[in-house]
Amino acid sequence: MYLLYAPVEKFNKIPPKTSLICEEVKFTNNVALCNKFFWKKFHCLQGCRDITPGWMKKMRQGRSLQNILVYATGGYGDVMWSMPFVKALRQKYPRARILIATEERAMPIWLAFPHADLCVKDEYWNLQNLITTADEVYDFGGIATILKKEMKLDPIEAVFNLGELPLPKNKKDCRPHLVVQLDEGKLMQAKLKREGIDVTTDKIITIALESSTPNRNWPFTYVRLLSKMLTDDGYKVVWLSESKDFGNTYFFGCSCGYEFNITVAQAPENIAWKCPSCKKENILSEFKQPDGVVNLGGKTNMREALALIALSDCFIGPNSGLMVVSTSLDIPTVGLFGAFNPKLRAKFYEKFIGLWGRPSCAPCNEHWTECKLGYPAPCMKMISVKEVHEAVTQLLNKYPRPILGKLPLS
Repeated sequence: MYLLYAPVEKFNKIPPKTSLICEEVKFTNNVALCNKFFWKKFHCLQGCRDITPGWMKKMRQGRSLQNILVYATGGYGDVMWSMPFVKALRQKYPRARILIATEERAMPIWLAFPHADLCVKDEYWNLQNLITTADEVYDFGGIATILKKEMKLDPIEAVFNLGELPLPKNKKDCRPHLVVQLDEGKLMQAKLKREGIDVTTDKIITIALESSTPNRNWPFTYVRLLSKMLTDDGYKVVWLSESKDFGNTYFFGCSCGYEFNITVAQAPENIAWKCPSCKKENILSEFKQPDGVVNLGGKTNMREALALIALSDCFIGPNSGLMVVSTSLDIPTVGLFGAFNPKLRAKFYEKFIGLWGRPSCAPCNEHWTECKLGYPAPCMKMISVKEVHEAVTQLLNKYPRPILGKLPLS
């Protein structure tokens, strides 16, 4: 039970038994009792205040919950950050029925998750009934971007803080629990084999090409240069993205050293172009990807992406959902940060190096829009190819993955 106050200066004087947002919570003299976290969060986001006294908070700790709903919303990262909390709920309420409601695109993340009873699609008619019948409803979406106090914490830490459960002492219990099934691993192993990568002999480095917002993307040109350095070192490089555009991006150059890339749905033939550097006339007779790189941009779903990362020796990518996947699977990871402080995303991971391009405007904590200083964002451009290459080398030397640790075995 929460005690909420609706400030008079914002809501005026509220008549007795008046609902502001939902029928379940009724205000009298601008004060209301709210029995679910879900509605408490919504009211507070609209300007209400949580004035729950200490004795009432202690009473909440002793509750016996039979039906619990976790509303997992937002980006992939937001969804996965709720997983350790669900695990802790299962340990505290072993006999409770725990349901997960999430968007259709995020449902594959919960496949084979052992600490919940059911995952259902977030649909209005479905959700309304579940919220009404549940003893408690949690929703942590937006903790890293819209809740000001929680933005200063690691998202996992923020979830436990908001949910009023103690943070697990074991770091592994503070990581999302992702399950890659045996057949998924074998199918991805076969797919890589067809692309010329043998998981049993090759060291694989997966590079994520994008985040959900462009201000967090590392320049594509940097990706190509880094990929060339890694393939020269003998590694196999796989590009991974949700967008199909990256799967249709091709690189070209002039003999003088000038380079550019082009993205097309269907590659035309014999395009003439003049080099802006040396003025030489060139003919694009062949569209091809960089040598030694397998480009799976836009060619995998989320489950296939999980399987690919699980087979990798190292993962490189911007602050994104795939980075959360990699760290959760305990894969050596190089995270690329600009708008956010990497210390707030790496508290519970050992095999992690966060590189931060840090101009005077960072961290801006801007999540939803493009950088006002242009694209790529200056903070991401400040992360050099050389320092990423050095970080990868450091992780591979410190945390080499044995073959048996990578292979999907029954």
